[in-house]
Amino acid sequence: MTAIISQYMRRQLVAYELGISRHTLARMLKVDATFPRFFEITPGIAVIARADFDHWLRTKRLAALSATR
Repeated sequence: MTAIISQYMRRQLVAYELGISRHTLARMLKVDATFPRFFEITPGIAVIARADFDHWLRTKRLAALSATR
C-alpha cells in the first residue's frame, strides 16, 4: 500500500511535521513573516500548500547551515 501525500496541509499536520504544538505554530505565524500563510478552503478549514511549506523549510535549513560555516 502506498501513502497518498496531499497537496495541502492543515495546521495540525504542519505542527506535527515541525514537532511543535499548534499553539507554538500560531506564535510562529505572528513573528515569522516568511512562513507560508494559511488560507480557508471552506469556513473553519485552513490549509497551506505542501510545496510552499517544503520550500520554507528548505530555506530555513539552508540558512541554518550557512550560519554554522
